[in-house]
Amino acid sequence: MVGPRPDNDPVGTAPGRLRWIEEFVNTRRADRDDIATPAQLVGWFHAHDLVNAAASATARQRDRAECIREGLRALIAGNNAEPVASPRPDGLDPEAAAILAELAPSLPMTLDVTGRPPQLIPASADPIDAAMTRLLIAVAEAVADDTWSRLKACREPSCRWAYYDHSRNRRRTWCSMELCGNRAKARIHHRRSTLDSGRVVS
Repeated sequence: MVGPRPDNDPVGTAPGRLRWIEEFVNTRRADRDDIATPAQLVGWFHAHDLVNAAASATARQRDRAECIREGLRALIAGNNAEPVASPRPDGLDPEAAAILAELAPSLPMTLDVTGRPPQLIPASADPIDAAMTRLLIAVAEAVADDTWSRLKACREPSCRWAYYDHSRNRRRTWCSMELCGNRAKARIHHRRSTLDSGRVVS
């Protein structure tokens, strides 16, 4: 699960609609889930201008939204280096990407050629399904404008917080160097010190 961090802030820094993805992934934290109920899901969508205040969600739609969130977390983890060794459980669901791949076709989109420029829009008339489709459209747009690869999940397995890599070389691997980066360095140092002392590392 996502743990407390100095910059554990739900407000993302990714450009454009990609920020929806960053902030949606970060609705899961160590101490709470911001889309734990259908009403919370609607509230989050409404706060991000994805639905109007009159929209309502079913429990099934909330569960699907959680699958989308964890699938997106798995996808952006693929934009980062391999996770470091950690005694803590990995915050990634190993099945999440496959579940998202199965779910995505049920959220169809279409090309609206009446606008200038043409754009992808949700095909569903249901406001909640349309909001979930807009999240997937945001991914496609980010891939097209070459910002997708900068959205990453922290390399620390117990964290997996989403962040946008603003570095020039796109090599940032930690959500917070002060916490997750230093934690990983401390583990490596401890492991080396234990080996040097002749003790067996479990």
